[in-house]
Amino acid sequence: MPFFSSASILHVCFLVFSVLCLSLGYLSEVGASLVDEKLKLGIVPPTGVVELAAPTFYYDRIDRAKARTKERIQSRYPNIGRRFHRIGLPEKTGSFQLFVKGYQDAAHWLRTWVNQPETAPPPVTQREFQFLFEKLVALDYIIRNTDRGSDNWLIKYILADVIDRAPVHNNDIPCDPANAKPQVPGDEKLIDLVDSEMIPDAPLGSLHIDDPAPAEVEWADVSIPTVDVAAIDNGLAFPFKHPDEWRAYPFGWALLPQARIPFSDDIVDLLLPKLDDTKWVRELCEDLRRVFKNDKGFDKKIFEKQMSVMRGQIFNLREALMKKKSPYQLIQMPPQLMVEVKQKKKKSRRSRNAEYEEAPNYDSDASAVHSASGNVEPEQPGPSTSTAGPSTSSETGASSIGSKSWQETYEQKVQTKLPFFRWW
Repeated sequence: MPFFSSASILHVCFLVFSVLCLSLGYLSEVGASLVDEKLKLGIVPPTGVVELAAPTFYYDRIDRAKARTKERIQSRYPNIGRRFHRIGLPEKTGSFQLFVKGYQDAAHWLRTWVNQPETAPPPVTQREFQFLFEKLVALDYIIRNTDRGSDNWLIKYILADVIDRAPVHNNDIPCDPANAKPQVPGDEKLIDLVDSEMIPDAPLGSLHIDDPAPAEVEWADVSIPTVDVAAIDNGLAFPFKHPDEWRAYPFGWALLPQARIPFSDDIVDLLLPKLDDTKWVRELCEDLRRVFKNDKGFDKKIFEKQMSVMRGQIFNLREALMKKKSPYQLIQMPPQLMVEVKQKKKKSRRSRNAEYEEAPNYDSDASAVHSASGNVEPEQPGPSTSTAGPSTSSETGASSIGSKSWQETYEQKVQTKLPFFRWW
């Protein structure tokens, strides 16, 4: 049995807490819904920030005692109770997510499809599920979701439905709804079966007008199975740094067979025009800033680090979509930080000389892309070396005119430290 000292356990707990404590769970839930809406994925239920109070919520003893005291004072002394700012338990701020019906844990359906192949989706539904799975991969990778297992994303699978219909007979005679009597066709539309040459070999005695015609075989309509995906439990997303000392926060879907299939053209056409536009990325960061500002302890520096991690994830996903990689190859790409480049002020000649004489100082966790490309493991693809500007409308169809390229807007840094534990 491995032995861990108390100091090492506390160190590990501090690392996990330091990465996630500043990314409050309810704000991460709302931020994931915002990213889903901006990307037009449609897999995260609508989520917003609300303030609610309920006796089932957790309150300490002091808050409950204050609420009881105020209620007693108001009941006995109404004039004094009117001066209270609030009667009852204090409101708590959190996220409110729309409840989805008919969904089950992804582990249930994935296990059912393997154990009962007859219930597996047909090829048409499998392609639809693959497209939804790629949406989930894109969302989790961009927001750096650190808690995506098979039990916190949902699948709604509706099996094929057989609709029986009544048999159709050829001898049904239409009736007039006004007189409610059978409508007999005119003599000019009757065919004399005896004189007709349509049935020359049939005996005359065998033809009877009163004999019922044989009924047609009954038939049924079979509907195609449908599938849908919902991504919930996004509270452990948006870290402010890439984990580099304990675990890589592996994605649970990385072990599924769908993760080995390259990205489809549908997901490329949906996401690449947005991810390639730096103006769209900047607007996304500004929208997330308004969300995370709801926290009373909002820190601009910490938020900028969170956005640097997210922009690095967007840059890697953009490269994977352009090269038609698979989700499994995407998670093998080295983590990057995309720091926003600020306009430098003009410096005097003395300060420029001093800066020229000083040696470059890089961070311990990250280095410049030209110096770190050789330190990355050989099986991991290196960062992008393309320096082309933004693609035109004929290539992507969404890049705005005048927007700068990624290399002109952000400074690219690649993390060289590898986590102690990882799945791949």
